[in-house]
Amino acid sequence: MSQHSLKILPIYLQPRILSAVSYIHKSLNQEIALERINKVSKKLSDRELLYVMSLLVFDNLLDMVKESDDFKKFVRVKRTIH
Repeated sequence: MSQHSLKILPIYLQPRILSAVSYIHKSLNQEIALERINKVSKKLSDRELLYVMSLLVFDNLLDMVKESDDFKKFVRVKRTIH
């Protein structure tokens, strides 16, 4: 991937962020994950760390959204419009 194409990606998809997500995600247990989060937090800005943590829990966030009343209403409306 060229430098130019990396600059047009949103910050949360930059290799630096995705590498940190992968590094933490591959932890064998929660203790190791916490150690890795601590290590990564020293290398990233607060904003970057926020993106890392958000991506780590993204599946859980999607599940929460799908269970929300607002989402269920949206899906019903969307299906009736088309």
